[in-house]
Amino acid sequence: MWKKALWIYIGLYCLGVLYIIGSGLIEDFQNGSFNLISLPFPLLMFLPAVAIALGLRGKKVPIILILFGLLIAAFPVIGIFNFDGFTLITIGKALLFVPLLAGLIYFGNQRVRGKTS
Repeated sequence: MWKKALWIYIGLYCLGVLYIIGSGLIEDFQNGSFNLISLPFPLLMFLPAVAIALGLRGKKVPIILILFGLLIAAFPVIGIFNFDGFTLITIGKALLFVPLLAGLIYFGNQRVRGKTS
């Protein structure tokens, strides 16, 4: 049951990241400040989702991928706690990144213990 919910979450996370990347690209094109070097860096936001998807499929997830995913997902979560007001953006960030951290910690714990799901 929780694996199906996590698969749905991974799909929603990927859609959210695609929306963030797409809106950033559109804004850069409108402002005329688009650089080709700025394109690969937002794609790193998919690495935590890849780590969780590998864990859900029963594969051994490399610990470096889990740690890198935790590093990538930790920065937006830190941004949640540095807010001036309780807005819809703050709720959206929490719903997007906090379950991601929980999944990465779960599969990282299984990896350290030597188990697979």
